[in-house]
Amino acid sequence: MLPPGPNRAEYEAFQAFTLDRLGLALGDDKEYLLHGRLQRRMGELGLNDYGQYFRRLSSDRSGAELQLFCNAITTTKTGFYREKEHFELLTNEIYPELKRKIKQSPLGKLRLWSAGCSMGQEVYSMAFEAADIFEQELDAGLDIKFLATDINTEALTVARSGIYNAEMLQTLTVAQQKKYFCKAEKTDDSALRVNDRIADLIEFRRLNFIQSTYPIETTFQVIFCRNVFYYFDPDMRQRVLNRLARYLDDGGWLVLSVTEIGYEIPELVKVRGNIFRRQAATS
Repeated sequence: MLPPGPNRAEYEAFQAFTLDRLGLALGDDKEYLLHGRLQRRMGELGLNDYGQYFRRLSSDRSGAELQLFCNAITTTKTGFYREKEHFELLTNEIYPELKRKIKQSPLGKLRLWSAGCSMGQEVYSMAFEAADIFEQELDAGLDIKFLATDINTEALTVARSGIYNAEMLQTLTVAQQKKYFCKAEKTDDSALRVNDRIADLIEFRRLNFIQSTYPIETTFQVIFCRNVFYYFDPDMRQRVLNRLARYLDDGGWLVLSVTEIGYEIPELVKVRGNIFRRQAATS
């Protein structure tokens, strides 16, 4: 029998804690979400009272329980080539423009960021297309790297492994699976692993968007940050968007989800509802 959900006072305590530590605004109608997602962890601890769990969570100084709480309540839904129009934008507009710039001047490196990468399908999809379009440049030594970050360490474990089962691969063609994957050892017969040619282009890191500083020392030509802001407090969302903007190169692109429209970023120009660019510098 499932324990009862949190009472009103307990839920309000979780709301305040989640906003302060993660920047996420749990609405008054999301008690069911918290109730459902904390069941496994509370069961592991032998707790059936939300007040007891909150006291454990809020008193933990190691950060370990906060990470487990974060893993439980954050959404990891994703997929290869999710919101396909953004990958069409990459292959038809962004990557060709970067390719032209490489030919016109000695552009030393390409840097792209999947900010909120979940289980990795987004950044691998970006890398698949880059490996094809920049194949000759890569063979000639072009430095292309993808940074992929997320706050959910369980999702990052999957992403780093690069291993996906048949259900997760179903949005890819057989040709794509053969081209970008190899057989995953010690798994069921349907699982495949992203091949080394692709995996070597990507670095995965844990990142909490509301931490005081980001351990990132480069800027990027492209940032994908999609389906991240649904639960964000509006003020915190704006702060994060403004911070992301500062990591864009001149002429760089910031791509949000197709549902994330109506936002404004003072430093950037809105190309369309959910796509922004930093104005290219003029000589």
